[in-house]
Amino acid sequence: MSELFTRFSPNTLNFTEATLVDATPTVSANLAGAVQLDTTISAATLAALGSLQLAGEPSEPLTEPVFNKAPTTGKGMLSHVEVIRDSFINVQRDFLDLRAKANSRQNQAKSLIDRICDFLDDFMKPEELRRLGVIDDDNQAPAFRLLVAPDLHNADGFLLRPKLDLALVRPGDDGPNGTKHNDESALFSAGKVVADDIRKIEALRGALTTLRRRHQQALEDLRSRLAALEADVPGEIRQLDVRERARVESLDDYAVAQRLLAEHWREIEAAYAERRRVIESHRGLFYVKVRETPLGRTLPDPLDLRPSSPDDLVPGCANRDTALPAALAPFMEAVFDIPAGDWANLRPLGHLLPGRAILAGLIDTRRQRLALRLNRAVSADTPVLTSLVQQNHALVREVAARPFNATALGELQRQGGAILALDDLLAIPAPLLRDPARALHQRLDAAAGCLLARLRSIAPSIRLNWAAAAEADRIAVETPERWPGIADAEERDFNGVRTLVELVAWWFRQLDTDASGVARTAMRNLVRACLLLAASDDPQQLIQGRLKTIPGRFRIGEALRLTLNREAAPGTLLQLFDDSQRVIATLRVDDHDDQGTVASVASILDPEVERNPATVLNTALQISGLNRG
Repeated sequence: MSELFTRFSPNTLNFTEATLVDATPTVSANLAGAVQLDTTISAATLAALGSLQLAGEPSEPLTEPVFNKAPTTGKGMLSHVEVIRDSFINVQRDFLDLRAKANSRQNQAKSLIDRICDFLDDFMKPEELRRLGVIDDDNQAPAFRLLVAPDLHNADGFLLRPKLDLALVRPGDDGPNGTKHNDESALFSAGKVVADDIRKIEALRGALTTLRRRHQQALEDLRSRLAALEADVPGEIRQLDVRERARVESLDDYAVAQRLLAEHWREIEAAYAERRRVIESHRGLFYVKVRETPLGRTLPDPLDLRPSSPDDLVPGCANRDTALPAALAPFMEAVFDIPAGDWANLRPLGHLLPGRAILAGLIDTRRQRLALRLNRAVSADTPVLTSLVQQNHALVREVAARPFNATALGELQRQGGAILALDDLLAIPAPLLRDPARALHQRLDAAAGCLLARLRSIAPSIRLNWAAAAEADRIAVETPERWPGIADAEERDFNGVRTLVELVAWWFRQLDTDASGVARTAMRNLVRACLLLAASDDPQQLIQGRLKTIPGRFRIGEALRLTLNREAAPGTLLQLFDDSQRVIATLRVDDHDDQGTVASVASILDPEVERNPATVLNTALQISGLNRG
């Protein structure tokens, strides 16, 4: 086109610019329509244009093409991949980043792979494998390592730490056959290196997964064992309680044996003293003629003991006030619940009961009390008394079921006398019946305390036999003169045994001859309970402890701090034992506070303790006693 305008320019006078409207390769005959001239073209120019032969196609495009035609390379389906080098660069960058993360320390002493290998080294040792239950012998450890991760261990079972060190081939590097790698072969070679790294990482992952499963299995086994142990704990605790009770009972038997031994030694000492007195107090030796003279022991007074003063409520127990232990309270309650019609002094006074309205109110109140008592749980402070408490509970149920629905007033009073107890009679307005009930109430309380005190004064060996017979219900409670060993008890303390026999006889004489079985059973159970409590102490009442503070001086009346297993009643005497289980002093309980038990020295049996308390006393010394409260 430049040539065209060059040829036109010498013969053109007024030509300024030519603009082509259509850029088609074919020039039509009507060239005037294709070329627009801004100025007038001369005739000579038109003649030259007519003689000009234009080419059918332009030698170069008029504008820059948008798409280029792909050259023929002959490489099959990969011809559509435009730039493989970019993909290779991306793979190389990501691959190097992954290796950097695996081999970097990241504020740690070792890299991630090194820490994983150290973990496997630690937990695949023979002792760890034995703990997990994987192997039974150390020689089996290499075999297990090869089984879990063969790519990580050699033939001897030693760990081979994987290293991500295969070089990444780049385009232009020498290949295995001496040929240069191009983009495609370098990309495939990079895939092989990535697959090798993945295989090594998967080997680590497989070993970790196997160990995790082993740990999970061990954890499940431990949880199963823990659940089994938790299920066995209540039974073992109960077994421990049984053994604890057996241990405490053994300690109580040991205390009884100590008392029996002390009693035996006192008898031996008395006999030795008498023998020594006879041997050393003689004045001379005389020979006399033997005379036959009948000798015999003076017979005891066969008459019953009689009160010596009006204040003597119970024969032999004048003005005696003995505190009853808490274990005897349910039995005294059962005695006080005996119906008024069963008492010998109150049965003839049944006609003094109030009229229908007041009597019905008393009966309703009484039945409410009995219902509350029946709903209360049956329990005893001492296990040996449990059966007797259950019998008294059955007696209450029998009294509560008695009828009260008569039409005649006399019959109604008789039925009321078979239900109402001493406590109910104390609330009636008639003094002629209230005062005898109050006096009987006081006499029964005093008689129970005196009976328990008399039983405790009997020799321990005899009391032990009585307790065994009372527990088995093989003792004639109403006739104490038939109790086993009563003759031996009379030889030791004749007046005390006569008072005991009279107390038991007086106790049962308070009942009417036509008294019901409920009343007699309640009276018998009280006497049996007194025999059991007096002869054998409750193991639960056994007090044990140690010294909490060591005093600077050890004298009678000196205050001490103790640590006891349970609170003891004030006034309880405790024994202090040394390291050889020898009693060196007795202590009296004074009070209890937040810091322990306050006691005072009652007596000193070892003078060395008083002279040098620091050398004898220590906080490991045992304290033992019996709570009588």
